[in-house]
Amino acid sequence: MTFKSDPASAETAPLRAKSPPPSRPTVRDVALRAGVSVGTVSRVANGAASVNAAVRERVQQAIAALGWSPSVVAQNMRGRATRMVGFIFPDLENPLFSSMIKGAEDVLTKEGYMLVVGSSDGQPEREAALIDLFGQRQADGLIFTIERERDPAVLGRLADARFPAILLERDAGIEGAGAVGADHLGGTYQATRYLIELGHRRIALLAGGRGNRVGRDRWQGFEQAHRDAGLPIDTDLVRLHEATAEHEFGMRQTQLLMALPEPPTALMALGRHLLRAVLATCRMGRIRIPQDLSLITANDSDLAQLATPAVTVIRYSSYDLGREAAELLLHRLRGDQSAGASRIEVPTELVLRESCTPPARTRARPGFSAAASDPPALP
Repeated sequence: MTFKSDPASAETAPLRAKSPPPSRPTVRDVALRAGVSVGTVSRVANGAASVNAAVRERVQQAIAALGWSPSVVAQNMRGRATRMVGFIFPDLENPLFSSMIKGAEDVLTKEGYMLVVGSSDGQPEREAALIDLFGQRQADGLIFTIERERDPAVLGRLADARFPAILLERDAGIEGAGAVGADHLGGTYQATRYLIELGHRRIALLAGGRGNRVGRDRWQGFEQAHRDAGLPIDTDLVRLHEATAEHEFGMRQTQLLMALPEPPTALMALGRHLLRAVLATCRMGRIRIPQDLSLITANDSDLAQLATPAVTVIRYSSYDLGREAAELLLHRLRGDQSAGASRIEVPTELVLRESCTPPARTRARPGFSAAASDPPALP
């Protein structure tokens, strides 16, 4: 059925269709006109100092041309708590972060806060975008761990953030930011001393995170244990990855280490992906643990406990890391800067199992051929 309008009655109709009012400009309109991101517009509007002058002027011109202003709701929200805390982490597949998130959530939920998580996949641009997002959503605080501590874009966002921030397992040198981490220096020192006391003199260190606090602390613990024992370090035995060490890195470096003319008698594989890589490589090369190679890992796991033999481990509680980070953040949210330390260390312990023994006098040759490869430069 169709209807035809009556021109004669149109003027007397009680209701008439009206043209919709022009839509108000949005922050996205400003970003598009200025050729910048939404986060940059937000930082200019909030007076952040990290935006360079040319970009700031371009954004301000776009704001003036469009007549845009931040929403009244968002402006009002700045004056009161949203009861939301952000948590940024780099690796969805890492069970350590699941445990950290659980620890933080248990503390925050009791205080009436909602924890909202975001994965950056270890990409600095995603880390920066997530910091912007939590700022736009008016998060009360942020707990985070980043892949590279000195990325200027990420540090700029954090310096401009208008909420308290707590770093997990990182030390970015941001004024006012709290930090929580495990005692990796002490844990690595204790494990290295244990191997030295067993009689090992050729101890290999295989680890990731050379560019962050965890990697630096592990290297310092390894170095200090050798120095205190009066032993030199053979740099051919030290293989450090710039970021989080992956499985392929672990397999390749283990092969190269065991193919050296004088291979290590003990190996410290400190990283989530590295234990599996070392065990797989040893199986392929028919390298027996601990008869041919003593082995220590970090971050306890089902694999470390169920491997044959069970692997000695530097253990710490990732749940406690998250819990301590949340407690420290709550102190900041209450304005009580003196109630909690600015940096908290969660203790580590060396759990002795069956993967370490004194070095054998005569060792079977591993099943790998020598290959030329320069180890990464030391910190």
